[in-house]
Amino acid sequence: MIPPDTAGIGGFVGAHLQEATVGAQLAAVACALAVLVLACTGVWLAATDIRYHRLPGRVVRPLYPVTALLLGASAVLAQDTVRLWWMLWGLLIMKGLFLLLRLINPAGMGMGDVRLAGVLGLLTGFSSVTHTVLALAATFVLAGLFCAVLLIMRRARASSRIPLGPFMIVGSLGVVAFL
Repeated sequence: MIPPDTAGIGGFVGAHLQEATVGAQLAAVACALAVLVLACTGVWLAATDIRYHRLPGRVVRPLYPVTALLLGASAVLAQDTVRLWWMLWGLLIMKGLFLLLRLINPAGMGMGDVRLAGVLGLLTGFSSVTHTVLALAATFVLAGLFCAVLLIMRRARASSRIPLGPFMIVGSLGVVAFL
């Protein structure tokens, strides 16, 4: 079994692909497939959010069972079940924060963002709870920088709406891919 100190998804996949057991290799493939599904769907979701300011529930909701099954199977096959708990914590932390922000200011955050946060919490949590916190930080830093540039260029006002989904996706996938 690979020690859990290879917390990142890249380390997880790479280490398990090198193992001789079929279970470890299947774990790596399932994990990589989950990331691929989220990355491909994320491109479409980001484009939709930029264009229409919507993250359709009919697209986001099915990502929950797909992500949970692929990453959960990966953790079980790799005999690294602590990742199941990390996934749960990631989901609770990320979706909980976005739900809280939605409750505080319903006009400032859509339910699509809240739904997407849960899926991305599963993904980042698979790597570690630290990855979830870093993905949240990356999301808001990227969105803040984008808003600052728009304000400086006078392309937006403080009351302007910006799509948060693309920053959530880039922040989360960037953290799991590069950390």
